[in-house]
Amino acid sequence: MIYLVKANGDLISPCACVSTPIAAPGQKDCPWCGCGWLFVCSACRKTFTFARAEEVDATWEELARRDGRGDVEEWVEFMKILQKDLRPGALYVYLDGWVFRTDQKDLRFDGWHAKHDFARAPQVVGRELIDRTIGTRAYWDERRVLTEQ
Repeated sequence: MIYLVKANGDLISPCACVSTPIAAPGQKDCPWCGCGWLFVCSACRKTFTFARAEEVDATWEELARRDGRGDVEEWVEFMKILQKDLRPGALYVYLDGWVFRTDQKDLRFDGWHAKHDFARAPQVVGRELIDRTIGTRAYWDERRVLTEQ
């Protein structure tokens, strides 16, 4: 099956693993820390910026057990939605509950935490844009998606 795996160590990558599958996003209420815009490694639980869609020799259930978080059926259902329409070989970034190809333009969407409007993903543009936007608490607070309680 086609699944997202760590592509490289470019930009930000405390994870030193090579080509490991992504884990389910662990986004908390502090997405500016990186949990809202970095992938999580399923092996070491550290983060990285870029993933590639590749053929993996594992089932959805095996990957869910490897990730080890939550109910396997719910995990599989969520990860299939997160990774639908992957293009083999394409590079991706994660942003607030969604994955985007690095060549995608005009990213306008409501994420889990905030409303976003970018010409290109900040991770693709570089550290300067990250430091002015998704890497700051003010960015997320100003664009916060209000949820009904």
